[in-house]
Amino acid sequence: MVILLLVGIALAGGGYYMFYLKPEQDAAKLAEQQTPLPVEQSQPEPMPIPTPVAEKTDYYVSPEKLGVREMPDKSAFIESILYRGDKVHILEKRDGWGRISPFYVYNEGGPEVAEWIPMDALLEVPPTITKQERIKTISSYVEGSDDFKQYFDVFIQTTDDLIKEGICLPPDFEELKGWVKSVKYEQDVYFVYCGGLKQANKIYLNVQTGNIFYK
Repeated sequence: MVILLLVGIALAGGGYYMFYLKPEQDAAKLAEQQTPLPVEQSQPEPMPIPTPVAEKTDYYVSPEKLGVREMPDKSAFIESILYRGDKVHILEKRDGWGRISPFYVYNEGGPEVAEWIPMDALLEVPPTITKQERIKTISSYVEGSDDFKQYFDVFIQTTDDLIKEGICLPPDFEELKGWVKSVKYEQDVYFVYCGGLKQANKIYLNVQTGNIFYK
């Protein structure tokens, strides 16, 4: 009897495994095999950061002469003159004007002023100046020289050289309207002041030789 009972229990256990538990295990394995693997999500590429374009600040004077004013206004006082080809650095742009100097207050409690020039008178690249244009420009600086027509060539060449070498500036020649004949020398000698009105600033030109000298 006991043996028969044990055999029955064994058969029942085998039936449970074969007809209930094993099908569930097989179904679970099949479902696991059919489950798609998770797809790795690609990370979006970061948007490129645009490189800021540097604002243009360096320009060149276009007209033969350009007034530098103390305010961005055509009626403002002209403090100085710039000349064709001069390079300027713009610190601020405002309503078609460019500021080329810091602000100053000349009188306590007075308004701030600076040096301003019109942007429409400026070029982004140095202007091309022909030889004839250069002669015309230099001539306008010294056309009031004594004996200007007689010694035109040497006056133009010497003036141009002094300006290019940075020894003189155009306003130096405009101060005296050009070269002045010296009465101290028997030879044809002319002079101009560059950088001041002291004897040390006086430059002499011998128009016969084209040489300059100081005294």
